[in-house]
Amino acid sequence: MISKPARVLALSCICLLHCAPFRAQSQSLIAPGGQDARWPSAAKVGFGTANTAASKVWFTLNGGVLTEVFYPRLDVPNTQSLQLILCKANKCFTEADDMTHEVQVVSQTALSFRQINKSPGSTHTITKTYATDPLRHTVLLQVSISGRFDDADAVYVYFDPSLNNSSMHDTAFTNADALLAFEANVTSALIVSGGFAETSSSYLGTSDGLLQLKQTGRITTRYTRASKGNVVQVGRIRQPASFTLALGFGTTARQALRNSRRSLKEGFTQIKNKYEAGWQEYLRPLRKIGEKDQAQFNMAAMVLKALEDKTYPGAMIASPSVPWGGGPNANNPTISGYHAVWSRDLYQVATAFLALGDRHSAVRALDYMFQVQQRPDGSFPQNSWVDGRPIGGGIQMDQVAFPLVLAYQLGRTDRRTWRRHIKPAAQYLVRNGPVTKQERWEEESGFSPATIAAEMAGLVRCTHCRAQRREGRRRCLPKNCRLMGKTGGQLVRYLNRSI
Repeated sequence: MISKPARVLALSCICLLHCAPFRAQSQSLIAPGGQDARWPSAAKVGFGTANTAASKVWFTLNGGVLTEVFYPRLDVPNTQSLQLILCKANKCFTEADDMTHEVQVVSQTALSFRQINKSPGSTHTITKTYATDPLRHTVLLQVSISGRFDDADAVYVYFDPSLNNSSMHDTAFTNADALLAFEANVTSALIVSGGFAETSSSYLGTSDGLLQLKQTGRITTRYTRASKGNVVQVGRIRQPASFTLALGFGTTARQALRNSRRSLKEGFTQIKNKYEAGWQEYLRPLRKIGEKDQAQFNMAAMVLKALEDKTYPGAMIASPSVPWGGGPNANNPTISGYHAVWSRDLYQVATAFLALGDRHSAVRALDYMFQVQQRPDGSFPQNSWVDGRPIGGGIQMDQVAFPLVLAYQLGRTDRRTWRRHIKPAAQYLVRNGPVTKQERWEEESGFSPATIAAEMAGLVRCTHCRAQRREGRRRCLPKNCRLMGKTGGQLVRYLNRSI
């Protein structure tokens, strides 16, 4: 058993590691309480990231507020929400619950969004514009609030971190000019231009600042630290008419705070210009379809591109959301929601890139499926984290077939790709199909017309190889071509009998 002096020394070292860069509070008050977490709604109205590999942070918008922020990968959400609280005459209103919401697309050639929220009676209008720093892991919000402010009025920022894909293991603390939270190797740092007038870090639903504001119109107890739980943070804005918030991330508190401070120092306008220029550069070589529909085309192209992870190129998640977000699903980091990779969805996105005129992204998607996701037996997991670790335990045969179809569409018929990837997947289909343990909605097993159609398309792709052999390009093995063609024909006859 560790002695009490040793435990005290260990805890002191931990505090020094995380708190050394910051000035000590004059009084420490540990917050009590805590409750279960819940991921925000999956109905997103905005999604953005810089079109650079250096900035590994993504944001989502819904209900008038900032919802999930992902870092350092697209399968690691770190926030539940960030919103403002307007307090007048000892009565406080939150953006999410008490105000009307509007969202605007700032630029037709960038993932740049603006949220406009109006307080009850439209006495105040909150306008927030978003961008991420192309060079750092920082999300910036430029905020302006119109309306009259009396001396007793106040504006607070309310931040609910959910670090490392879970909410019940975070530790939050404050210093003179920052709200910081950490869990494992992820740290967030929230700062504001002009600084905070007061701050508090506590637990959701029991000791948090929003409860105090709702009950009394002010922060009655300022907690300096809340450890290993579902924490929330509040900070009062000194200059509420116009200010900029910077939410930075890093592996340590020092890194996160450095990112947020440098981004804030550079300035929102300059960063926003670089952010938009990056997306304009991506759109420039893509297809042009005419003025009437070009804006919608651009938005679709940018959203698909933004779904690609930056640590594992080609890993494109299904959606930056968690539809089943309550209770244990939000408390622990084992739930992926839709921020995972399905080879079927990835195939659909890759073919969309081909239609857009972005062949490079489609090639990265195929390389990811073959080099990261594919198993030694030729199959693909039900879904996976972006690093390839399987999540679901099921087998969906259409997901084994679609990569073969994409390889055909991209002309990947070289011998190495055939032997290492195409042949094992095709043989897996022959050995285990046409029945599937899960159809595409992951609810039924058996003979699915949609799955059989995908299997047929995957197996008969070797027709192209035979044509190449007739032209003298010996890239496919004859017996495997015959096997694939024969099995594909059998599937066609089976499907005809079933209709």
